[in-house]
Amino acid sequence: MEAVSGALIGGRYQLVELIGQGGMGRVWRGRDKALERDVAVKEVLLPQGLTSGERDHFLQRVAREARAAARLNHPGIITVHDVVEHEGAPVIVMELVTGTSLGALIAQDGALPVQRVAEIGAAMLKALQLAHAAGIIHRDLKPDNVLLMGDRVIITDFGIAHMADATTALTRTGAVIGTPAYMSPEQLEGKPPAPAGDLWSLGATLYSAVEGAPAFHGDTFSALVIAVVTKEPRPPVRAGALQPLLAALMTKDPARRPTAEQALSALDEVARTGAAVLAPIPTPTPTAVVSSAAPAPAGAWLPPQPSHAPSVGGRPPAQSLRPAGPGLHFQPTAAAGAPTGARAGSAVSPFGAVVLRFIGCMALLWAIGSVLPWNYLDTVPSEFLPTVLAITGAFSLINAVPRPRWHPAVAWLVFVLFDLALYFAVKQVVVPALFHGETETGLSEVPSEMVINLLLYGTGAWLLWWKIPGSRST
Repeated sequence: MEAVSGALIGGRYQLVELIGQGGMGRVWRGRDKALERDVAVKEVLLPQGLTSGERDHFLQRVAREARAAARLNHPGIITVHDVVEHEGAPVIVMELVTGTSLGALIAQDGALPVQRVAEIGAAMLKALQLAHAAGIIHRDLKPDNVLLMGDRVIITDFGIAHMADATTALTRTGAVIGTPAYMSPEQLEGKPPAPAGDLWSLGATLYSAVEGAPAFHGDTFSALVIAVVTKEPRPPVRAGALQPLLAALMTKDPARRPTAEQALSALDEVARTGAAVLAPIPTPTPTAVVSSAAPAPAGAWLPPQPSHAPSVGGRPPAQSLRPAGPGLHFQPTAAAGAPTGARAGSAVSPFGAVVLRFIGCMALLWAIGSVLPWNYLDTVPSEFLPTVLAITGAFSLINAVPRPRWHPAVAWLVFVLFDLALYFAVKQVVVPALFHGETETGLSEVPSEMVINLLLYGTGAWLLWWKIPGSRST
């Protein structure tokens, strides 16, 4: 669909002017001819080259997500009025918000005041709590999807976020839709969506608002993804009282992040007083124990933290966070009977090494198949999923068997060449012989992209062989 100004959509909504454009489509100012009111009309762009069946599936997905969004009734969530089809493409009709986006405000004014950012964050979090209670995860929360109109803070594109996955699956080689700087590490790794992912994106959005720039930077798409998944955010310089909460929200492990209720309490406190609820504490020494001071109040947030993690690359361990309170310290307790001072993984049985390498190879293959934009392993049609699991499992098991004690450089070359030959044999010989018809591997079939996939996978399998004790046969 290539709508133009003046077009009548669904026999009711007339397009007036184009007011925005992004990866998922274009937004028009429109006029509802039936109710004589202004509306926003979201023109969802269809991927190129879809079959009729894929097009129907995409349209059904859009309608389903729009209906889910329409059930969310909250001043902090943009209202969805209608979803219609125009010239074979979906169109979503929403309330027209005349304010500016948080992204545009940051671009115009730079870093915003700490208490104002806390107010915006608290309003966003209340809207997210309602959505999460309804079982809806946004998955594309970022400054451009936050609109400011008077006293209202409005999250938009609920009902659009899930369609990014559908688009990527249908186009096979389609680019990831979204901004990696605001996507949680687990989302970039292809794990199932959860409320904790939206909380990470909330932290990244507020970081950008209070610092005037995103927490992560990369010169390329891949570099940015790697930074989000593996590196710590840039140390903030303007966050002030928000710093402890932002660090906690952007913790890599979803289980270590604060809950929505805890984060909302902290944001309300910063917005009201400008003082942080959470305060950093020094990394405890190996002999540190819980202080004898008064116990933490019920519901107090004591996020887990490493007791004496080694430095990486010369950097000290990340600062820990705790609620403010005199003498309150937290340290995880070691499991009963756990050895102390021993190097983890110093004694691994041959079978244990195979299991570790199999798990590592399987995880690596699914990460490559889900994160790289030309692959679609995490969104293959359900009817092909058993086949894909069998193929990836066999591929990983073969790579998990012990290898001779070669020189590491020779071993790397052998791993990469072996995996190239193995994938070619599986794709061209084994799959046609076993399945006698159309099936899926979830990986791109473009030669250059296939080589990149297998270079990354072979290198990862080689690292597992090199680093896991018991991986090299005598």
